[in-house]
Amino acid sequence: MPEIILKTDMPDKAAQVLADALETESLRLKYSIELAAKRLSRFEKKYNVSSTTFISEWCAEDLDGKDLEYVEWAGEYHLSMRLRERLDALKSIQYVS
Repeated sequence: MPEIILKTDMPDKAAQVLADALETESLRLKYSIELAAKRLSRFEKKYNVSSTTFISEWCAEDLDGKDLEYVEWAGEYHLSMRLRERLDALKSIQYVS
């Protein structure tokens, strides 16, 4: 597994700061993912289709709101995916002393 090495004169303090920052970011990402899921759910219920199917098979002409609604749904979907990738990256970090 690749490693990232950090150097500091205050290892105990720095380790706690990093642990706190990672936990805070993890909570922020989880909250953002929940919000995105709620917004995606509105589109999915309105059109009775999953966001995954929408992204792979639909176009703006398939939606009542056309371009604007398409851009909103697609944007929310891609944001959700990026947030999940960031959370997965955070979860992959292991503290080794």
